[in-house]
Amino acid sequence: MTLAPRWRKVVRDLAEHPVRCALAVLAMTAGAFGVGTILTSYTILTRELKATYDGTIPASAVLTVEHLDDAALAAVRALPDVAEAESRPAIYARARLANGDARAMTLFVMDGNRIDRIASSDCGGKAIADCLAALRPDEILVERSSMSVAHAAVGDRIVMKTSDGTERSLRIAGTVHAAGLAPGWMDHHVAAFANPRSLQHARGGRLLVVVRGDRLDESHIRVVASDVRALLARRGLNVVDIEIPRPGRHPHADQMATFLFLLGCFGVLALALSAVLVATMIHALLTEQLRQVGVMKALGATTTQIAALYLVQVSLLACAALILGMPLGFAAGRAYTAFAANMLNATVASHAVPAWAIAAQIAAGLLVPLLVAAGPVLHASRISVHDALANDAGRRAFGASAFDRLLARIAWLPRPLMLSLRTAFRRRGRLALTVATLAAGGAVFVTTLDAAAAWRRVLAEEGEARRYDLDVRLAEPRPIAELANALARVPEVAHAEYWTESVARLPRVVKTPVRVRVHGLDDEHALLVRPQVPTSLLALPLLQGRWLRAGDRGVAVVNQSLLARVPPLRLGDPLRLRVDGRDVSLRLVGVVKELAPIPAVYTTEAPPPVATRSIRIVTRAHDVATRRAAARAIERVLPRVTSVQSLADTRQAFADHLVIINTALLLAATLVLLVGTLGLASTMALSVVERTRELGIMGSLGATPNALARDVVLQGVVISALSWCVALAFAVPLTLFVNATTGRMFIGAPLPFVVAPAGALGWLALVLILGALASLQPAWRASQLTIREALAYE
Repeated sequence: MTLAPRWRKVVRDLAEHPVRCALAVLAMTAGAFGVGTILTSYTILTRELKATYDGTIPASAVLTVEHLDDAALAAVRALPDVAEAESRPAIYARARLANGDARAMTLFVMDGNRIDRIASSDCGGKAIADCLAALRPDEILVERSSMSVAHAAVGDRIVMKTSDGTERSLRIAGTVHAAGLAPGWMDHHVAAFANPRSLQHARGGRLLVVVRGDRLDESHIRVVASDVRALLARRGLNVVDIEIPRPGRHPHADQMATFLFLLGCFGVLALALSAVLVATMIHALLTEQLRQVGVMKALGATTTQIAALYLVQVSLLACAALILGMPLGFAAGRAYTAFAANMLNATVASHAVPAWAIAAQIAAGLLVPLLVAAGPVLHASRISVHDALANDAGRRAFGASAFDRLLARIAWLPRPLMLSLRTAFRRRGRLALTVATLAAGGAVFVTTLDAAAAWRRVLAEEGEARRYDLDVRLAEPRPIAELANALARVPEVAHAEYWTESVARLPRVVKTPVRVRVHGLDDEHALLVRPQVPTSLLALPLLQGRWLRAGDRGVAVVNQSLLARVPPLRLGDPLRLRVDGRDVSLRLVGVVKELAPIPAVYTTEAPPPVATRSIRIVTRAHDVATRRAAARAIERVLPRVTSVQSLADTRQAFADHLVIINTALLLAATLVLLVGTLGLASTMALSVVERTRELGIMGSLGATPNALARDVVLQGVVISALSWCVALAFAVPLTLFVNATTGRMFIGAPLPFVVAPAGALGWLALVLILGALASLQPAWRASQLTIREALAYE
């Protein structure tokens, strides 16, 4: 079968420009790879995370009830709006690890597995129910994401110390996956499960309730929870706390949504930039073939026929890119899905990509390049025969514009650099696209390092503001004099302050889009802290007003999280709270900034407290060994210690939550950077093609092959340097956007704008190296041209 002449021309054009076509295919492959990675990750993660979480039948509400009995549980189950109810007592303790560290531990006593189901287990092939039933009183199942926190393996033992001082050695009989729990490695927390034979050690009862009807309606859930509380109150049972998790939302769904959103934005950017590269290549090809277009038109070819020739070329290149990019995108997306699922404590049951995602990738990979290339193709195909056959059609001589004349006046630059500048600015449209593409990758690179620097500053400021090493909590208040005498026997303790804390209900609460629940607090309550005044252990950054002073009475300082929940609140206004069943009015004198998103109120107490359950401790040295030794000694000498939290561990746990976001940004930067580098290589290859005669003339005037190659490499370096300047400008709004997005998610406020010198300087070095590398092949081609070949080029 013989191809028609027009299609032979398509094949010949592609065959005559292998390097140019290869660069275009690679660029579109990068775009298809990016979109494929994003779509694969998005579709699998959203489906599997929801399926995993919904499969646990998550509790609509969790009530902490004192002395919950079977009769009360049966009465709750009989309520018409309750679909299921289950008692799950818990032991809140500390786990002593083999390395001497202690970690917070929650041991859930499983009296059934109907709500918040354990998704899977590793117990020698046994079913979960059988595995739980077979446990001895000294055996537990540890949630799989907590194993790294426990520094243990199946068969090892850990020591659990409860708040009454009781220690138990527990053997890890196996691991389970509880998808309803946050990853243990993120929160530095050990979650474990036992059967009811450990019930005598449990504290109170956790009543898990699943509502009947719309399980995603929070107002309905609140009503049902209130009905359950009223029922229990009529039976003489005290409900200590009601927790309503965000309905239908995985504990870390916000982190997933944020990094998928960021990946999606940059994936679309990579696809768009790769399509622009194809348009640039087609524009260059059409510029070279304007005379051929004129000849075809003179022979009777229509505008539609000519446009079809070049759009078919784009389609063939796009198909080749899809063939390469789609499998790579699927593989990378599935790998990233496995990574993210592990980070979020989810199980991926199926890596299947839905048909709509595959269709969307194919459509994007074909239509986006065609749409971008349509402009230059239609413009060239509509040219008249006269204009197409003119010798200088589509060309502009240097010096025709004011900018060219300005460049000509810069006489102090070395001649090679001057020539590179003139050459770079000869095709300004192409230069702008190349610089923008490289700058986009640079902006993402710089933003990643700037955002990381902002988080480091926030964590460092928190460390400077909280000048203590250990935060100690007791099960009940004890006389301060008794505590001071006990701590005096711990040589590692240099200084201690005794604060008091309680929970206050907020007035006129404004509902926030992100529900916050830390230390048993939700968005309707605040932590009321009464530090020692004056204190040497707390110096939170002031946003407004002043800090507490000795002698203050009836005044308060709040953090930015509380200010966002109780507007409008200004300095001097009264802040009305309900504390321990009584109404309290405090005058606002200051606003401070804190890392934790929990709303907090700081005030004074008169007379000074004589008992407390909250102690802040400064150790004599601030290294890990000293903190460990101090923590172990404190647990020995103080009564009923519930937690000894190292602030260094708290900051590290917070930083661990950022792993996914930083990974997403680095992946996006790599993707866009790859497209930008290919764009520069394409630009340099086109520049050498267009300058073929010029290079021949330079050779005839005595320029050596090495000099010609240096000229091309220098041009690439100049373009890279220009892109660095633009990248810094692009990075400012992008950094502000990323800082605002991630800051509001984690701490309820935008991150400060921080410039990381390593980002700007590192990108400068990297982009110059990439510019030189991208110019090597075009430079080699320029050096291999003979004068005869160059002057004969048309």
